[in-house]
Amino acid sequence: MRKEIYAKQCSCGAVTVEYVNDEGQKVSNSMPLNLFEEHFKGVKLEKEKYSSCNYCASHWGIDLCGCGSGNKVGECNGEFCECRNDIPAQHLDIPKTYSLWN
Repeated sequence: MRKEIYAKQCSCGAVTVEYVNDEGQKVSNSMPLNLFEEHFKGVKLEKEKYSSCNYCASHWGIDLCGCGSGNKVGECNGEFCECRNDIPAQHLDIPKTYSLWN
């Protein structure tokens, strides 16, 4: 069960949701409004909006290709393994980490 859910919309229309997953890890996921409403039913958006977010600035989202192109999963024509295997940039309930961050 997700806990401590905080959701904020961006000027681009996407929503970034920050929460604690079942393992007690802090997670941040970005997604279009329709996916937010599907996956986080009943969660209210904060009144303040971001001017840019990971979805529009970094091209990270649960429906965006993991290569960082900003294309939707399954619609990316890139040459990376993420593109060929339909791997999204973010996964629900899994924190996004990179080896360079450690």
